[in-house]
Amino acid sequence: METMGPPVSSLPWSPDFVAQTLEVLPVGMDEDGLYWMKPIHADSLRVGLGASAKPHETVIEVLKWYPLEPVVVHSTSWRHEEGRVILTYIAVITPPAELPPDSLVKLPIGRAELARGEAMAAPKSIGVDAVVEHAMRHLSWLVKDDPAVMQSLDAWQDVLARYQPEPFRALA
Repeated sequence: METMGPPVSSLPWSPDFVAQTLEVLPVGMDEDGLYWMKPIHADSLRVGLGASAKPHETVIEVLKWYPLEPVVVHSTSWRHEEGRVILTYIAVITPPAELPPDSLVKLPIGRAELARGEAMAAPKSIGVDAVVEHAMRHLSWLVKDDPAVMQSLDAWQDVLARYQPEPFRALA
């Protein structure tokens, strides 16, 4: 115990490592197909997450800023970037009639390769396109496995069928 130190759980919280960045990926579907939204001047929509905040509640509050109506909100991934952990949530939204000027841009969702690391190391970098791809595969799995998501995204069944959930791709 003296050489190893106390258990990590007994150490006080440190402001030197704050894992409190929340990334929100609003996604929707309209007559043109699937799209995701991001701020005009940023790679993705990110906000700080207070220590006592509940991430899913924060996602819903952030969506109200634009205003976007969520249908499904779900945590899909996390990654380490520039000294912090980014917690990513996908938010399936009802297509908005309009957005506040100079706020978000709508981008078509294309296909992307997933970021691959090593057996015991994360990828060197993970682009937002790979995070969106992973999130769509995650939704594809949830729409088949989670009754609440299945019901909420019934109209998405066909379009999500194109995204093979990652846990099963290697087994094919």
